[in-house]
Amino acid sequence: MSYWADIVTQSVGALAGTLVGGAIAVVVARWQTNKAIVAQASLSVAERAATARLDEVSRSRSRSADAARALLERLADLYAWMPSLPDVSLDEPYHSRHARDECCKAMESVRRGMVTDLYAISDVSVRERYRDLVRLAYDVGFRGIGSGDRKRQIRDVRNYLRYVQHSLEAVIDSQPLPARVDPPILDRPESAAWQPPTVPWYWGDPADGS
Repeated sequence: MSYWADIVTQSVGALAGTLVGGAIAVVVARWQTNKAIVAQASLSVAERAATARLDEVSRSRSRSADAARALLERLADLYAWMPSLPDVSLDEPYHSRHARDECCKAMESVRRGMVTDLYAISDVSVRERYRDLVRLAYDVGFRGIGSGDRKRQIRDVRNYLRYVQHSLEAVIDSQPLPARVDPPILDRPESAAWQPPTVPWYWGDPADGS
């Protein structure tokens, strides 16, 4: 009787051990599974957030580039009529009345871009440079600042316009902006035209018209 009792006891003990071990294994497996699910869910949320951020950055760059292209079109018109900039407030322009009127239209277009397209550009420093250009153009055209040297007036504004163009091109190409510099002081005594510290190669190209 003792022999069979021992076998039964051992069997029950083994069975209990197996059941307990199996239960522990199930609990551990379930814990690991839940942990993996939570980790996978967190990773999925992080990936979706990262994708959303990348999409927003891409959309912002696209909006900025489109706005920069539109502003470059406005600046190209002003650049073409730049020799008549000091004439816009004169009854008897130095050049033709037609050139004066076209310069006025170009100035108004550039000014209008300051309150429309410009706000789509995310870089604050680019917006500041564009606004400085509008101020310079109106200082020369309507306020007569720096009128003691007509040629230098025109070259100052033209060169700063090219500097702003260069900045807008950097926005379009997703390149670093040219270094920030203060705009020209129109009433300064020097006769040399304002130049930024770094000049693109095409500024000296004969096709540039400079």
